[in-house]
Amino acid sequence: MTIKLEHILKRVQALPPLPTSAMRVIALTKNPATSVKELETVIGQDPALTAGILRQANSAYYGYARRISSLQEAIVMLGFQVLQGLAMSAAIAPLLKDQLVGYEIEQEGLWKHSLLTAMAAKCLCRHQKLTFGDIAFTAGLLHDIGKLIISIYVLEVGDYLLNKVNEAKLSYVELEEKVIGYNHATVGGYLAKTWNLPNDLVQAITYHHIPLSAQNYTELACVVYVANGLACLLGIGGGVDSFLNPIQQTALDLLNLKESDLELLLADLGEFLVDPTIFSS
Repeated sequence: MTIKLEHILKRVQALPPLPTSAMRVIALTKNPATSVKELETVIGQDPALTAGILRQANSAYYGYARRISSLQEAIVMLGFQVLQGLAMSAAIAPLLKDQLVGYEIEQEGLWKHSLLTAMAAKCLCRHQKLTFGDIAFTAGLLHDIGKLIISIYVLEVGDYLLNKVNEAKLSYVELEEKVIGYNHATVGGYLAKTWNLPNDLVQAITYHHIPLSAQNYTELACVVYVANGLACLLGIGGGVDSFLNPIQQTALDLLNLKESDLELLLADLGEFLVDPTIFSS
């Protein structure tokens, strides 16, 4: 079973575009000349986006001592880069909440796994004093979007893939490529390009299973790769392949991560999961 690129691209183009309000917020946050008032006006026109941003701003993940009650306060407290990630969260959440039978991912499972990966990516950047934590958050959120496209093909060959994982001594994502012709990471990169996302996100999504191949954004891709592995270890919503794409030492070495660092990061993520609203959107 080898799928032609034209079939993949047709399925990519069939997905709905991202909501206009969220895309406007993302564009505004990229412009340093944008004012808080401009952002407040655009976000305020979308009640769902406003509610989502305020909910996330008050979650245990951001850990502010007092409640943030106004949109203006949230914008000032969180900053433009964080708002960009929250706007993307609001835009992508409806798509990620679908059940993906091919990957044995239940309703909202991919959303939970993706958000947890985003949080892990940002925590990892903070832990290692990397400067691109907010970009890593968005990349983590989007890393598995390709599964939306190829789940239907995985459904046809899923049993075969599972049987071959041990026999062929390949990872699940390598077998996707071998059997279907494309893996979910590559397809996710196509989708990111269709949405006109910046190249750092496209590269991080495309290479989140082979991060050393992301020539211009190797460190970012490694962060997403490790964050995905950490989210899989917590066993929330990752699907049938969660434990079949092990974290390779080369990525850990590039980020100067030891086993003790991973244990600390897992403990931090576990604390966030105590908040019952953490996966609300």
